[in-house]
Amino acid sequence: MSRLRLKTQLLISTLLIISALTGAMLLIVRHTVRAEIDDQVRDSVTASVRAFESVQNQRRDQLSRTTAMLAELPTLKALMTTNHAPTIRDGSLPFWQLAGSDLFLLANPKGEIMALHAKKSGLNGADVEQDLTRSLDGNEDAAWWYADDQLYWAFIRPITAGSGSDTKQLGALAIGYQVDSTVAEQLALVAGGKIVLVTGGKVIASTLSSREQGELQDHLGQYTALLGSGTQEVNLAAEPYQVAAVSLHADPRTPVQCYVLIPLRRPMGFSGKLDRTILALGISALLCATLLLSFVARTITRPMDNLLAGVRALARGDYAFSITPRGSSEVVELGTAFSKMRGELLASQRRQIETEQVAALGRAASSISHDLRHSLAAVVANAEFLYEADKLKLDRDEIFEEIKIASEQMTELLDSLRELAREHRTLALVTASLESVVRHSADAILARPEFRNRSISIQAPPHTTGVFDPKKIERVFFNLLLNACEATSDRGKINIEIKCSDNSFEVRIADDGIGIPAGIRSTLFDPFISSGKSNGTGLGLAIVSKIVHDHYGSVGVEHTGETGTIFLVKFPRSQNGMGDSMETEIHEPNRSPA
Repeated sequence: MSRLRLKTQLLISTLLIISALTGAMLLIVRHTVRAEIDDQVRDSVTASVRAFESVQNQRRDQLSRTTAMLAELPTLKALMTTNHAPTIRDGSLPFWQLAGSDLFLLANPKGEIMALHAKKSGLNGADVEQDLTRSLDGNEDAAWWYADDQLYWAFIRPITAGSGSDTKQLGALAIGYQVDSTVAEQLALVAGGKIVLVTGGKVIASTLSSREQGELQDHLGQYTALLGSGTQEVNLAAEPYQVAAVSLHADPRTPVQCYVLIPLRRPMGFSGKLDRTILALGISALLCATLLLSFVARTITRPMDNLLAGVRALARGDYAFSITPRGSSEVVELGTAFSKMRGELLASQRRQIETEQVAALGRAASSISHDLRHSLAAVVANAEFLYEADKLKLDRDEIFEEIKIASEQMTELLDSLRELAREHRTLALVTASLESVVRHSADAILARPEFRNRSISIQAPPHTTGVFDPKKIERVFFNLLLNACEATSDRGKINIEIKCSDNSFEVRIADDGIGIPAGIRSTLFDPFISSGKSNGTGLGLAIVSKIVHDHYGSVGVEHTGETGTIFLVKFPRSQNGMGDSMETEIHEPNRSPA
C-alpha cells in the first residue's frame, strides 16, 4: 500500500474503516439478538418450571385431600373387607367417579391390585402393580409411575379399620393424574413456545406436530447435555427452534425432563431484516464517503501533487518549473522550503559547473600543450637530423617518415578538438552498409604493426544498409576497436556483433581484456579521460559519444570486468527527418579513419 498515491491510500483506508465498522455492527446486532433469544429461552424454561410446580402443588393438595377422604369412607372400607376382586372392581366405579382422577386403583394388603380404572383403556396392570409395590415398600405417599408409555403422578393412602392396637389394614388406595398433552399445552401457554415432556428416553407429551415430534425423538440423545444449562439451535421439519431443557423429576426410576422450544423464524426474520438494513446503510455510507473523500482527498493531495511534480521536474533538471504553495500551513511551508532549496541547488550547480569548466579547460590546455609540444619537438629534432643527414650519414626517408607521423598526430589532435567544439550536427548522410563500415575500421586497426596479432571477428545479418554518415561512424568504431586492442594482450580476441531491426542498429564490441578501471567508469566518455596509455589524449571516447549522439543514438558500457568489456552502440537506421540542423551531402565515404 506504500506504493499507492496518498489520495488512493486515504480512500482505501476510509473504505476499510467503514467496512470494518459495518461488519462489527452486524456481528454485534447478531450477537445481541442471539443473546436475547437465549435469555427468552431461559426465562421460558424458568416460567415453565414454575408453572409446572404450581400446577403440581395444586393437584398435590387436591389429590391428597381426595385420597384421604376416600380412604376413610365406611362404604369403601366395607367393600375392601370382601377381599373379592370382581366385587371390589365393580363396587369401586362410584368411588373413581367421585375422585375425578385419571387413575384409580384399590389393592389388598399384599399389594395385589383388586380394582384398576384409568381414562386410557388397556393400561397394563402388571406395570402399575410393580410401581405400587415399590411405592408401598418405600412408604411413599406420592410417586411418579410410568406404564404403557404413560406417566402418572400418584398419591397412595392405606385403607385401615379400627383404631389403636386394633387397627387392621384392609388394603391401599391410589389416585393419580396423567402427565399428557394437556399439561404440555398449559406449560406452552406460560413459556410462549412449544413444550416437550420426556421420560425414559421417550416423548410422553408435546405440543409439536407429529413430524416434528418424530424428528425430535430420533435425535433426543443429542440434547441431554442441555439439562440445567445452555441452549442449542435445532431444525425440526425445516422449522428452526432454540431449545433448552430442565429436569422436572430427578428420580432415576422415572426421570422427567421438560424441553422448551422457542421458534426462531420470526426473530431470525427480524435479524435478517435488520442485517439487510444495516448492510444497505453501510453501502450507502461507503458511497457517500467515497464521493466526499474524493473531494476532500483532492483538496488535501493537490498541493502535494504540485510539489511532487516540482520534485520530478527538478530530477529532470528543469529548474523553471512553477510551484504554487497552497493548502495547509505545513504544505505551504514545505513548498516554500522546496522552492528555496531549488534556488540554492541551482546556484550551487552553476558554481560547480563553472568550477568544473575551469578545471576541464585547465586539463585540456595542459594535455593539448603536452601533446603538441611532444609532436613539435619530434618535428624540430627530425628536421635537424634531416639537415645534418649527409654529414651524419642518416636515412632521409626514415627521418621524413617520423616528421610525417608527428605532423599527422598534431593534425588528428586538432581535428578531434574541432569535432568536440562543434555545437551543431554536421553529418554527411548517405546510404551505406554498416557491416562494410565496421570491416573498414577493423582493417585499419589490424594494419597497425602493434595490433597485427589481434583477432577481430564480425557477425552481421545479410542486410545492414542504413542512412548515416559513414566517415564519422567509421571513426566511432575505429576508436572503440583501438581501445579494445589496447586493453587486450598480444593475442587478444575481439568480437563484433551487429543486429538490425526495422528502425535501428545495435552493435556490441566485446574484448577479453582486463576491463575498465573503476575510477574512470563514471566519466569514461568525458574529454581528456585516459588510463593506462602512455600517449593517449583522452579524446577518443568523447568523440565516439559526440558522433553517436549526433546520430540520435547512444553508446555505453554493457559489461566490464576481469574477463573483458562489452560496449553497446545504438543509433537509428535512418537519419532522415530526425533533425533540422544537419548538413546533408551525397558522396562516397572516406575509407580511412579520421
